[in-house]
Amino acid sequence: MPLYESSCAKCGTYHTYVRTVANCLDTPECCGVKTDKRIFSAPMATFDIQTWDAYESPATGKIISSKKQRLEDMKVSGCREWEGIESERKESAKKKADDEKKLDESLDKTVRQAWAGLSPAKKAAALASCN
Repeated sequence: MPLYESSCAKCGTYHTYVRTVANCLDTPECCGVKTDKRIFSAPMATFDIQTWDAYESPATGKIISSKKQRLEDMKVSGCREWEGIESERKESAKKKADDEKKLDESLDKTVRQAWAGLSPAKKAAALASCN
C-alpha cells in the first residue's frame, strides 16, 4: 500500500499514513478535523548487504555480510546506529550520568562496608572528631 503524507491546515503538523489508492482521501484527523493536503510519498525499501558490500567490523574485526550479522555484531560490541550529532550528544550525556551514578553507588557501598568493619571505639573516635 502507498504511503501518504498530509498536513493540518490549523497547526501545520505533518502526518504520515498508509492507505490503499482507493482510500487515499481518507486522511487522519488533527485539531478535530480531517487533514486536507495529500502528498504521495515514495515507497521505501531496504535491502540486505550484498556480497560485494561485506565489510570488516571496526568493533570486533569480524566480516559482516548481512544485516542480521551487523545487528548481532553491534549488540555483542555494545555499539548502536548513528542517529545524528544531537542524538549522539544526548546519548553521551546519558552515559556519563549513568557512569557517575554507578561510581557514586560503588563509593557509597565501599564507605558503608568500611564503616561497618570499624570497631566501636574507632567509630566513636571518628564521630568525636567530626564535632
